[in-house]
Amino acid sequence: MSTTCKKCSALCCNYFALELDKPTTRNDFENIRWYISHQKTSVFIQAGKWYLNVKNRCKNLDRTHRCKIYENRPAICRRLDSKNCEYHDQNAVREIKTSKQLVDYLEENPIRKRPKRKRTPKKNPSA
Repeated sequence: MSTTCKKCSALCCNYFALELDKPTTRNDFENIRWYISHQKTSVFIQAGKWYLNVKNRCKNLDRTHRCKIYENRPAICRRLDSKNCEYHDQNAVREIKTSKQLVDYLEENPIRKRPKRKRTPKKNPSA
């Protein structure tokens, strides 16, 4: 276990995050508003990628925030790198927890309207 992990209260073991497609439409942002309406959820943006964040403590942690199955932990846990964890830089993400924060984000980053495509008349195959 790294020195960083020994100092930490298992930040990475108190949630899981699933990558989302970057929202581009009003409907996408309505879906996000629905996600964050649920308890213990938020959405965060890190390095331009969007994630659904579910705060839910791993059931394999003991009272001292140590993994009870460390030697046999899941592969995703083994891939975590203490050099790039949030213990070092908790400000590297923008977390959206409330509808107000989502509205603020949209005011700063308005949805770009896509230009309407020109419709070209279909050619008559029998002509």
